[in-house]
Amino acid sequence: MVLLFEGRSYTAKRLDTNHSGAGMAIPKSRLLALIAVPALILLLPLTVYFVDSAAASDKVARNVSIAGIDVARYTEEEAASAIETYTTGILENTVTVEVNGQTFTLDPAEVELTFDTSGAVEDAMSQYKAGISDWFTSFSDGIDVPVNSTINENLLLDKFLEWELAAIPNPAFEGSIEIANQNAVILDPKEGEALDRASAVPLVGAALRSGSSTTIVLATEIATPVHTSEDLAIAAEAAEDIVDQGVILTNDEYGFSFEVDSFTMGAALEIDVTTDGTDTIVFSLDRAGIQPLIKSATPSLEIPPTDAWWKTVVVDDTEDWDENYAIPDAERERVPGEGGLPTNDSITLMPSLLGTSVDADQVFAEVEKAALVGGGQGPLPLDLDAEPGLTTDDAAKYGDLYEVAEFTTRMPGTNRAFNIALMAELIDDTVVWPGDTFSVNDFVGIRTIDKGFKYDCAIVSGELSCEEDPVNVGGGVSQFGTTIFNAIYFGCYEDVIHQPHSIYFSKYPEGREATLGFPSPDVAFRNDSDAPVIIRATNTKHSLTVTFFGNQEGMTCGTERSERSNVTSAVKEYQVDPDGRVAPGSERVKSRGSKGWTVTNTRIFYDAAGNELKREHFPWRYRGEKNVILVHACDTRAGGNGNCPVVVPGVSGLASADATATLAAAGFTVVVVESETSNPDKNGVVLSVSPTGYQTPGTTVTITVGRYTAPSDEGGGDA
Repeated sequence: MVLLFEGRSYTAKRLDTNHSGAGMAIPKSRLLALIAVPALILLLPLTVYFVDSAAASDKVARNVSIAGIDVARYTEEEAASAIETYTTGILENTVTVEVNGQTFTLDPAEVELTFDTSGAVEDAMSQYKAGISDWFTSFSDGIDVPVNSTINENLLLDKFLEWELAAIPNPAFEGSIEIANQNAVILDPKEGEALDRASAVPLVGAALRSGSSTTIVLATEIATPVHTSEDLAIAAEAAEDIVDQGVILTNDEYGFSFEVDSFTMGAALEIDVTTDGTDTIVFSLDRAGIQPLIKSATPSLEIPPTDAWWKTVVVDDTEDWDENYAIPDAERERVPGEGGLPTNDSITLMPSLLGTSVDADQVFAEVEKAALVGGGQGPLPLDLDAEPGLTTDDAAKYGDLYEVAEFTTRMPGTNRAFNIALMAELIDDTVVWPGDTFSVNDFVGIRTIDKGFKYDCAIVSGELSCEEDPVNVGGGVSQFGTTIFNAIYFGCYEDVIHQPHSIYFSKYPEGREATLGFPSPDVAFRNDSDAPVIIRATNTKHSLTVTFFGNQEGMTCGTERSERSNVTSAVKEYQVDPDGRVAPGSERVKSRGSKGWTVTNTRIFYDAAGNELKREHFPWRYRGEKNVILVHACDTRAGGNGNCPVVVPGVSGLASADATATLAAAGFTVVVVESETSNPDKNGVVLSVSPTGYQTPGTTVTITVGRYTAPSDEGGGDA
């Protein structure tokens, strides 16, 4: 601006110098100067305004104060700091009041005095920022922005009551209602002296807001209670009704409920007979009395999300069968194009549920609402804040699931029945999703005593073994393998792996059965449909049933079985008698064995209209059970060396020479031992032989031979 003033002055001098008198023509340069000077004079204030405004854009304008504190040209942070310092001083100041000659102090915090410093600073920052007119005004007029404050008047009235009780000997009393042992106890209202609240409230409020150090004298007056004894009696009856009814909140979707009993309600109910000059009696609940109950109930009300699922009902009405029962194929064959399945089994899609959490504030609010205006009943609020993995809509996309296959087998025995039932319990209600493979062994794992399985018979190395050996733990579960395989078979699902028994058991469908061991043989299938498969495995005392629910879009499977072919006799096998009871050269039949043959089952796929789609063949060769014959360990047919033991001949009672010759002829080495005998008839005769029974040739056999010595004559005659 200084340069601008200097340039204008210099130009004016040049114009004066070149002026040559009136009537002369004005040069063009002088004419331009005469036009420019007034324009510059007009632009000067605008230039100053823009420069000044730009410099103070982030500051309080000139001539602005807050609560009398000059904050002109302060930044927002500086102004806030100055006002915080000011209000902090007020909040740290205590106000002194006098009631009926007694003095009391009041801390601003006791009535929750607060100042809106940020609002005041924001208001100050906006002053004189509306344009050039405001800017001109700021040079002459000042603005003092107030700091708004709030006081909790209810708390202030409580302090008035406190001061009245302490300083006034005959205070007015509006009455009270307390709950004791779930009953309402009334203290009736009475007339008396009281603070003149109409004047006291503004006086104390002004002192608090200004931080006054002057003692405020509060006037009193004779007060008549607004409430009557009848008012309190009506309120007391209502209070007892609230206590007696208690509260129950329910959530029907989740089946949850939350209850507050009468005892807890009586302890939590608060009745405020107001002293603010109105005839209001206010009911409320003490949060501290309800909060522990909400806290203890929260774990049972907060659950993870629940996936949509299918509830299945299977009605197993299989009657007990006699011991000679054998499943005929015809009983389980499906009519092409039809299910041939029970009509009383059912499946229902159950909706998914969002996970729940409890907001204690919301629950308390509903408890209070139900207690005071809801007749003791209300909704239980739950925050639904966790999505399930499978929603109801997701599950519905699979279409309607139905029973696609069911198969039942006879379950004899005790331990095997227990093992089968345990495996059914482990697998029951398993879901196999589209594209997934279900393996019995992968799902159940190795069968062990620790898992609860028991010893029972099993086929080991082609023979039926019933020993208490680890390999026999879980014996009998092959029946589960057969049952689930047939459900796979008739459900039209992809057979991944199965293996029939090497020996045929008439209780299973011929060639259409499966054995189980660990880690193999196994039974596994792949769900090659577009819908999940729910496996139900149920049992009665004498039967096992496996049911598949799914959606094969109407496709069904039937079966055909070929005649037996390549029939062979049982393979004879000689084994050493483990008990050593079979004598050399003798035999004992352990197992008569069974024939072997080949049979083929054909699974036939039909569409919903009963048209044949394809055939799948399942050939199997039963090799039969071995014809096992037990022999002595020396028998070459059982791997012996042929050097079989022979029976030691019975030579007791023979003469020593004859006995020795007989034993030697049998291949034994003979040792003779004499033993004294008193019987002359036993002299030279074999008394005993050791060892006896079967002995290997060359074994030393000791014979004990009697030796008799006649007594000597020792008598005498006369001399």
